[in-house]
Amino acid sequence: MVNLDLAKYKNLYLQTAREHLIDIKKNLALLDANPTDKQVIYEVFRLFHSLKSQNYFMGFEQTAHFCKILEVYLRKINQGESIYQPALFHLILEAIIKLENSLASIEKENKEIDLSSDIISLEKALI
Repeated sequence: MVNLDLAKYKNLYLQTAREHLIDIKKNLALLDANPTDKQVIYEVFRLFHSLKSQNYFMGFEQTAHFCKILEVYLRKINQGESIYQPALFHLILEAIIKLENSLASIEKENKEIDLSSDIISLEKALI
């Protein structure tokens, strides 16, 4: 196995993760206005998928798992197994704030915040 020095990727990771969160918020506003827009649903799903993958790659397991819950929720909607529930809009926005807090902690302290109880709550609410 190759020993990668992931520290040199930290700034790029943080930059792209923050860009993904900005794009997610923009698309969530569009989705809130039109809850059946398949293109927007797919875009939000894709962004959470990318964010999840970045976090797993960088070793931030809880942040990645938190993103995975949101990804699964959007995947089910995208595949027609569920419908977007506008009542959950604020819950998703709160999740984004937690993700932003985790990114801030990663930037300043090189570690993610503890999302263990948030993971359980989000899973119960969305999956």
